[in-house]
Amino acid sequence: MSKFRKILGLALILVFAVVVAGCGAKTVAEVNGEKITQEQLDKRVNKMKLAYEQQGASFEGEQGKQMLEAIKKQTLDQMIDQLLIKQAAEKEGVAPSDAEVQKRFDEIKKRFKSEKEFEDALKNYNYTEEELKEYIAQQAMTDALFQKVTKDVKVTEEDMKKYYEERKDSFKEPEKIKARHILIKFDTANEKVGRKEEEAKKMAEELIAKLNNGADFAELAKEKSEDPGSKNDGGLLKDPMGSDYFARGVMVKEFDDAAFALKKGEITKKPVKTQFGYHIIKVEDKKPEKQKTYEEAKEQIKRDLPNTRKQEVFNKYIEGLKQKAKITNELTKNEPAASELPQGHPPINENK
Repeated sequence: MSKFRKILGLALILVFAVVVAGCGAKTVAEVNGEKITQEQLDKRVNKMKLAYEQQGASFEGEQGKQMLEAIKKQTLDQMIDQLLIKQAAEKEGVAPSDAEVQKRFDEIKKRFKSEKEFEDALKNYNYTEEELKEYIAQQAMTDALFQKVTKDVKVTEEDMKKYYEERKDSFKEPEKIKARHILIKFDTANEKVGRKEEEAKKMAEELIAKLNNGADFAELAKEKSEDPGSKNDGGLLKDPMGSDYFARGVMVKEFDDAAFALKKGEITKKPVKTQFGYHIIKVEDKKPEKQKTYEEAKEQIKRDLPNTRKQEVFNKYIEGLKQKAKITNELTKNEPAASELPQGHPPINENK
């Protein structure tokens, strides 16, 4: 299913279907004479609602009602933007042909092992083949228009240096430590190990005594630690990227507070309690916070700044379209702000 999620990953920014005006239906918005109907809006909202529910969101009660109303407003705003882009792409002559859309559709379909797998993916997200083609057409128009509008965007060395100076704090390497730990678990609501908290704490204290008497931390971790992720490495902890050094925020707060307070070579004097159990921590090395120089940050800026500038230019272009367009939006006065939407996105995972 992740293949299909990847294809639809940008659907939260621009609603995927090309909007076609309905005959005789209630109109909720109009863009330069092209209508968006209540039926079309409801259809998009239901898909968004389903995606949020699959992520665990609930639309029950007053808070759920407000959340749903916010989704309606956000979705209609996206549909309005979509129509503006469609109209601009057609005017600029960058709208894709039916043959181009079909070619992209076929390429997507070939990524699935079978016809059934493809159909199951469509069904799982309540999409039809026609809707997928409409999304492909819309995305192709957006991409082509983006390229045309931003083709002259250039970034100079002076721009890069200014960007660095304005955001210097964002180019800091945070303090990092290299640490090992030994975990002794106790019974919790989520996991039963047949050991009470008091017993686990006593076991941890006894291990600290052994370490103070010269026991090797890594060997003791291999023998006694109950953390399967680090036990075989002698309790060595890693960050999500696999580095032996980690910054604050990778571990839980109680662990961080104890670990980052230690000096190089020190072991916690008392067991550290977290939701996982009692920890004995040893810090083997520390790297202080470091400010990257411009030269050190240059490659990252060279990658990021052109895209940032292009997005700024494109956003300004869309705002210009809005200013010139004749737009009516029946929901504007009654809907809550988009800030009331649930945090995060529906479960559309762009990584296989």
